Amino acid sequence: MKSFGQATSGLGLLVGVIVGAGMFAIPYAVARAGLFWGSIHLVVTFLILTCIHLLYGAVITATPGKHRLPGYAKIHVGVWAGRLAFLSAFGGFYGALLVYGILGGAFLSQLAPAFSLGPAQGTFLFFAVAAGILLFDLKRIGTVNFVLTAILIMFVGYLALVAFPYMRLPALPGADTIAARFLPYGVFLFAFAGASAVPDVADIFRRQNSKLFRRILVVSTVIPLIIYGVFLITVLGVSGAATSPEAIFGLESVLGRQAVAVGSVVGLLAVFTSFLALGLDLKNIFRYDVGWHTSISWFLVVSVPALLFFFGISDFVRVIGFVGAGAIGIDGIIILLASLRVRHGNSFHLILPLVLMAALAVGVAFEFATLSGLLKM
Repeated sequence: MKSFGQATSGLGLLVGVIVGAGMFAIPYAVARAGLFWGSIHLVVTFLILTCIHLLYGAVITATPGKHRLPGYAKIHVGVWAGRLAFLSAFGGFYGALLVYGILGGAFLSQLAPAFSLGPAQGTFLFFAVAAGILLFDLKRIGTVNFVLTAILIMFVGYLALVAFPYMRLPALPGADTIAARFLPYGVFLFAFAGASAVPDVADIFRRQNSKLFRRILVVSTVIPLIIYGVFLITVLGVSGAATSPEAIFGLESVLGRQAVAVGSVVGLLAVFTSFLALGLDLKNIFRYDVGWHTSISWFLVVSVPALLFFFGISDFVRVIGFVGAGAIGIDGIIILLASLRVRHGNSFHLILPLVLMAALAVGVAFEFATLSGLLKM
């Protein structure tokens, strides 16, 4: 009975962290790349993140005390790795907060057409409301976020049932540039990433029953794979090459306004609570780990995403791709380096992390080349 409780708690926690805003970018990214490249990226990133979660779990189990990635990196790799993990975490935090704001603004604009609220105005309204709420110490935001994740999963099932009579085999033209072919890579990395919650799942098991712990890490990545697959097939089956960047709005001409409205409400609630949960975490990092005053911590959390959006960073699919291939790729490399220090035995324990590191390093280099303009979308 105790094992069942641990399993359900760990499963709910990790699935709740993984499934989120990244799901909405998947259909558009695959539509741009084509089914062939999209399928390859789906399988490859799923395998990469599953292995990383397992290897991170091994690092956590083998290390005394409670830490986060910067701490594990410092212990097993070196001070430089701890600092790099700390900087990467900030890039991931701010990138995700920006994504939530852009998506939230888009959903708000769909729900308030009578007020002529555009996506940009909706994003600034989203940031303003979230900033006001983050002035307070929030309680149980993690529980609310988990409940809304469950609602998001149910919406995917609802959408699949409603859309089923209209689904056709999508005719996608395929990518016309190298960067477009690899667009799904970073998006899928972002969508499958759950390493930030692995230490919390390890705490649930208290470093006992390691076999069940590993199974939970695998199953918690398989469930999002199924959810994303259903959502991807549903949206592409209805919209095809006309899939909109946030996946939902392009369905209106076929499924009607009601389905889009339901999707916008569910999406808005999901990204809003995710923004609050992530913003609260970052605020507490500034307060407790860096030692800054509460008001300064709050200001840094709420101002940076808004400024990034103000200065023109508004393509949330590209932001997701950058965070996925860049920040999450760097985190993955650090985890793999740490795993090399704690895992011993046959050569497979050495070969697997090295192969995964090479794949992640190529992804990081590719994303920065795209960002710098060396590769065109």
